[in-house]
Amino acid sequence: MAQNSTQMNCPNCGGTMEFDPGVGKLKCMFCESVFTQEECAAFFSEQESQEAAKQSGSDWGDDADDMKAYSCNTCGAEILADENTGASRCPYCGNTTIMEAQFSGAAKPDFLIPFAFSKQQAMEKYKEYYEKKKLLPKAFLSGNQVEEIQGVYVPFWLFDGAVTIDAEYEAADKEDTPTETVRRIYRAERRGTISFENVPADASKRMPDAIMDSVEPFKFDELKDFNMMYLPGFLAEKFDVEGDDDLERAEKRVISTAKQKTQATVKHNEVHEKRGNFVVNYTKKKYAMLPIWYLTTNWNGKQWSFAMNGQTGKFTGDLPVDYAKLGILTGIAAVAAGVILYLLMKTIPAALIAALIVGLIVFFAGKGSMRPVHNASQANDYMDKQVRLVYSQDHFVRTERKPKQQGGQPQK
Repeated sequence: MAQNSTQMNCPNCGGTMEFDPGVGKLKCMFCESVFTQEECAAFFSEQESQEAAKQSGSDWGDDADDMKAYSCNTCGAEILADENTGASRCPYCGNTTIMEAQFSGAAKPDFLIPFAFSKQQAMEKYKEYYEKKKLLPKAFLSGNQVEEIQGVYVPFWLFDGAVTIDAEYEAADKEDTPTETVRRIYRAERRGTISFENVPADASKRMPDAIMDSVEPFKFDELKDFNMMYLPGFLAEKFDVEGDDDLERAEKRVISTAKQKTQATVKHNEVHEKRGNFVVNYTKKKYAMLPIWYLTTNWNGKQWSFAMNGQTGKFTGDLPVDYAKLGILTGIAAVAAGVILYLLMKTIPAALIAALIVGLIVFFAGKGSMRPVHNASQANDYMDKQVRLVYSQDHFVRTERKPKQQGGQPQK
């Protein structure tokens, strides 16, 4: 049995409408009329209430137990989609069909950020992204074949709350005199809280977590109440990762940032954490749809995936490395470092060590620049700038003195 779907039709000509990121409104693909979401609300509501479910028996077989059939409101074809697809393109007429049942009841998102970039702009960003990479194999520039680029509203859980802090640090102030090195040791205690808001974790098993993390941050001050008016022209998914299952990802991020910001309140030359009790208390969980342009390309027998933040335009994705170019760059840097240090110190061992260290730094930095995709470890963009401390004391413990040898170096 095919389930209900919704097609956004133009109030003027009845043609298909899509959300246009350039004007922030719905635009007819045929007569090019433009409407705000509010102007279409009455029309859409009436269409939704009058739409009758089309009955069409289909047997998809035992291998498709988790698939559902929907009727395209434009051409009447039956669309097969999995149970987490919220909006899809009809393979026959190409129009977007919204599976309205996926966004009702408990499955209805709380918020959404609309797309701000068009498909053409996303392709231009992709080209700019890889053309700037100097270590990219030349063959990739002409040989990569874009398989598909899709604008997808990806489901995310957004977490609010605060971290309760109870930490102790060993700190020291170091002072060098002509005859000795003096270290004044302190025990620093910190207790307080730091709040966080809208820490995101994608709720789609199909979207790689690392890629979704790498297109952050989102500007959550632009969140809008969920409205299906924004969906035409884009794909959409319903969450298939429960909020409680994403808690651990968010918790690691907020604790890491809380530790970093708390330690920064200890104003001494040297700071080491001795004891830290950081407890995350969640106050709110929200369900939001966030805009992602997702692109895959095939090159050299391997598929490469890229994503662009549909709100900010930030692009990310791992790229292949031309190791011949990287080797030349590494060699030049190593030789230059070795020659400079030899001219300064006149010692071959020191020059060789410097060349090796610089060469390794350049090699791994160059390789890392081509592989920017990573799992997020911090939540700085979603947390208060400062820790709210209720107790902050630095207790003097002792003084350590180390006499210096002749030449100004401390004795061992």
